[in-house]
Amino acid sequence: MNFTDMNFNNWCSEESSRRTMLLTISGSQFVILKWELSKYAGKKVKDSGLLELTTYLLQRSPVYSKDFGMINIIESLGGNPNWDQENVTLEKFCNGLPLDSVLNSQMIIDVEVNENQNGKNFITISNPVLQRMIDGKTLGIAIRPLGAVVASF
Repeated sequence: MNFTDMNFNNWCSEESSRRTMLLTISGSQFVILKWELSKYAGKKVKDSGLLELTTYLLQRSPVYSKDFGMINIIESLGGNPNWDQENVTLEKFCNGLPLDSVLNSQMIIDVEVNENQNGKNFITISNPVLQRMIDGKTLGIAIRPLGAVVASF
């Protein structure tokens, strides 16, 4: 990974003096997400959840195999649980640990990105993953590239 000491909270596209804030996944960037779920502590999750991301831009080759050019959704299991989007960097997120010990090596799901601008991407977050989030065992999710892909949401 490059630029491990930089925060990308202000990553954007600027077109005709219009700024669009983006979440971008590429060979040198991945996205981390977390939610404040403490009000649900002690509750049992009944069903799966649905994460919706709206495609802004997708760049990849159409000739690669199915698993090359997708995004990979994984659990964040360690590192700094109190990171803030305004100042988090990879170094602060990992909190001195190697990235492969902070992120679960087993994916939640691999997803093909809707190639249409403003297309909807619906990502199922399973009941067990949601339960681990409620129980504080999973600190959030990360979205990484699977192969050569640049995806912005």
